[in-house]
Amino acid sequence: MSAPTGPHDPSLAGVVAEALRAQRAYEEARRTRLGSGAERITRPLGGAFARAVPPEMVRAALGAADRVAGATLSALDHDPSDLAACEAEARRVQAWASGGNAASGFAAGWFGAAGVTADIPATLTLAARNVRATGLAYGVEGLGEEEAAFRLMVLEVATSQADEGRQERLAELNRMAEWLNSPGGRLVLEKGGEWVTEKIVERVARQLGASLAGRKAGQVVPIVGGAVAAVVNASFQTDVSRAARYAYRNRWLMARRMIGGSSTEAQQG
Repeated sequence: MSAPTGPHDPSLAGVVAEALRAQRAYEEARRTRLGSGAERITRPLGGAFARAVPPEMVRAALGAADRVAGATLSALDHDPSDLAACEAEARRVQAWASGGNAASGFAAGWFGAAGVTADIPATLTLAARNVRATGLAYGVEGLGEEEAAFRLMVLEVATSQADEGRQERLAELNRMAEWLNSPGGRLVLEKGGEWVTEKIVERVARQLGASLAGRKAGQVVPIVGGAVAAVVNASFQTDVSRAARYAYRNRWLMARRMIGGSSTEAQQG
């Protein structure tokens, strides 16, 4: 891949340099400590509880959540060509998503297993809106099947647990970003969009269902589960926000030819 051309504006150069550092940090990062700690508590129940989150339910919830998210987004009130403004808006998205899902989890946790059943669609809806709003923060409206597939891949990266799996998903996400930033690549994706989306939906539904089951297992204990659910939900939305910022920041940089490959690691040296 070609090397980045880099911005000519010195002030922008600093912002871009910080963005590239953030990309590298995400590629090397692990999941949030808060979420990992909560999941150590809930893991003993996770396997049995996974049956309560079948892939079919996740598939249906993902489709509905994405449609609702698209209908409730507000128009941009910042300049999407200003990377610093995009970053600030994306962090505001993370704040309301984490706060809102923590509140819904705390309320649902008072009702044990019944509350979990109600909270999972709410969590998925917030996650879908989180990703779409983050994309909009970077100037990506997200219309079309290929964009829906990209959003699902962002959710998949957010829930990737194993190190090897995470790196593979990151590489796939970045290749998809490259295709979306190429007129020829986008045309191919548009022609095969439904097939691509269905394939990704099936894969993401299974992984997302297993991840949510593991995270939310401790929520089945009434009252105490409210505190656990608030922590787990906030952590989940934080993971989603970080994955979305990485993905759409990468597209912002690619679109302006500030990076030339599918991974920031390719830009070093």
